[in-house]
Amino acid sequence: MHPALQSLSAEVQGTFVRLLAYLCGIAALALLTAEVFRSGPVVAAIEPAPRSEWIDVTRPHAAFELINPDVSDYEAYYTIRRHGLGGGRKDSMTWGVPGRSARYVMIEIYRPGSEIGRFVDPASEIAARAGELGPAGAVKGSLPIDTKFGRAAAVEFTIGRFGIGHCIGFVHRFDAPRLQIAGISCSMDSIVDRGTIACSLDRLTLLSSGGDIKLAELFARAEVNRTFCGQRDPLLAATPKRPHAGINPFKLRGRLSAR
Repeated sequence: MHPALQSLSAEVQGTFVRLLAYLCGIAALALLTAEVFRSGPVVAAIEPAPRSEWIDVTRPHAAFELINPDVSDYEAYYTIRRHGLGGGRKDSMTWGVPGRSARYVMIEIYRPGSEIGRFVDPASEIAARAGELGPAGAVKGSLPIDTKFGRAAAVEFTIGRFGIGHCIGFVHRFDAPRLQIAGISCSMDSIVDRGTIACSLDRLTLLSSGGDIKLAELFARAEVNRTFCGQRDPLLAATPKRPHAGINPFKLRGRLSAR
């Protein structure tokens, strides 16, 4: 081969080798850069809030009614909540604002579904509902309260600064239908009268059973035992007049909760 051709061939081979090495260097540099600047796994800056097991009913329709003259100076609110999985229902009636008003009364009718196997003891039941009141002392057992539904278990505890507020909690359960009536009555300036609690439950009535025959029978039997707030004769101590037709004494509370 001519020496000039040999020189050209060698130069071409050298150029090709240098070009290949250059390309390999660029590829290695690209891989190194990608590794250095590779972003880690994306993590949400704010964890989503846990979903509540209990959901507020958007458009509540009251199933119970209670005209309570003992706290007639306070607005009455009615709330319905359902358990998202078990199907249980809680109808709550409240008067006053915890920690902000001299009186606070809450009564809850709980019709459980599959979310619980059995009810807990009365002290634990009331303690779970008294959290927002900020109990100043332990929940202690008290004498039962006789109501038209039967004898309700009762507990007592104090609230407020230096424990000046007095509260009585009460619980009564039924097996057929499976139902629990629980409540709390608090006063910041006096001792809660147990008789007013019995009187309030005496006035608790059923507006709609929703087709639950056992629930309707339970309230019908209780009505037979009604004492009309200490007097068997309704003419001597009649229940306060009902509001005019179409007027509900409660403000129905409902909102659409995120599921």
